[in-house]
Amino acid sequence: MSDNQHLPRTPEEAAALMNDLTFDPAPATAEQEAELLASLPPEGTEVMVVRSLRMPTDLDDAVTAAAKDAGITKTAWIRQAIEIVLTMQSDDDQPISRADALRALTLLRPVRRAA
Repeated sequence: MSDNQHLPRTPEEAAALMNDLTFDPAPATAEQEAELLASLPPEGTEVMVVRSLRMPTDLDDAVTAAAKDAGITKTAWIRQAIEIVLTMQSDDDQPISRADALRALTLLRPVRRAA
C-alpha cells in the first residue's frame, strides 16, 4: 500500500504544495546545454503517447484473450488493431468483406511443385 501521509488533503494544502514547487533554471552555459541535449533520446526515436480508454468488461476480457492467443501484451494488441483499422480506412486501400476474401481464396488452385 502506498504512503499517503505526505499528500495534500485540503485545497489549502494543495495550494501550499504548488506554491512550494521550484523549477531547475535553464542551462547557463553552452556546455550545460550540450549535456542536457545529449541526455535526450536519439533523433528519430519514436515517441510513444499514453492514452486512457474505457471499455466494457466483456470487451476487455475479449481483448485479453485475443492478446494472450497472439502472445503479445494487451497494449500491443490494441495498438495493432488500431493500426489495422487505420490502414483499412486509408485512401490507398479498399477493404473487402471476410466472406469475399474466403470466396476468392477457395478459387485459388494449389501450386504444383516439381519433384
